[in-house]
Amino acid sequence: MRNLVIAILSLFAISCQQNKISDLEFLKGEWKVEGKEKYEVWERVSNSELKGYGYKIKDEKKIITENVSIKLENNTIVYCATVPDQNEGATIGFVLNEAVDSCFSFENLVHDFPKKIQYKKTSNQELHINVLGENDKGFSFVMNRVAN
Repeated sequence: MRNLVIAILSLFAISCQQNKISDLEFLKGEWKVEGKEKYEVWERVSNSELKGYGYKIKDEKKIITENVSIKLENNTIVYCATVPDQNEGATIGFVLNEAVDSCFSFENLVHDFPKKIQYKKTSNQELHINVLGENDKGFSFVMNRVAN
């Protein structure tokens, strides 16, 4: 009986986390940083993962600047970023801090910079992003949905 209860609770926990992934579906599509030629593109690849990439336009060429994903790992939602010219190309994970309810705050407090990457949907067409380091100092920017 105890094993059955544990199995049911585990399935419930996974289901709740998958719902959190669903809460992030607003990211799907292409977004442009306000005032810059920098973009993010997101797609849902499964019930438990969103994948995307950042790019910039330079000399009319599209240059990939990072690969990102948000996925369910061991009942935890993790934002993973791989930036080719940083961290020796290693992927860095940031765990969703579910105690923050004003935005989706992905955190890795032992990483040098950033320690937090925060996404806040301000409308269907606009996102506010915070990239924060020590003592929550960093930078913010607005992204607007690119019309397809």
